[in-house]
Amino acid sequence: MSFKVEPKSAFLHIKFGEDVFSPSDVEELIALMTKHSNDHVILNLSRVEEFEDIEELQDFQVERLDENYSFIILVRESLMNLFDEDLPVVPSYQEAEDFFEMDEIQRKLMEE
Repeated sequence: MSFKVEPKSAFLHIKFGEDVFSPSDVEELIALMTKHSNDHVILNLSRVEEFEDIEELQDFQVERLDENYSFIILVRESLMNLFDEDLPVVPSYQEAEDFFEMDEIQRKLMEE
């Protein structure tokens, strides 16, 4: 398995350990997420040097966001331009955590 799941107190930190991210990796991620369907996620793709196709990954991200879950993707700064600028894609783990905290605050405000 190319993914390593690290449970944190409020979200899952999922690390991908390969240089190339392919559509089959998205399928593996989706299968993994069925076991963690109620969790917020920081998907760490910082080791990835090349994306074969990111459309399926972005579609899955949008699906999770529509279900009111945080799904933040961490990628190398040089690859951020491949992603839709309206989606939560960040270049560092600290920024991913900060983005998650802002999402949490927003969710709590919407509940009130």
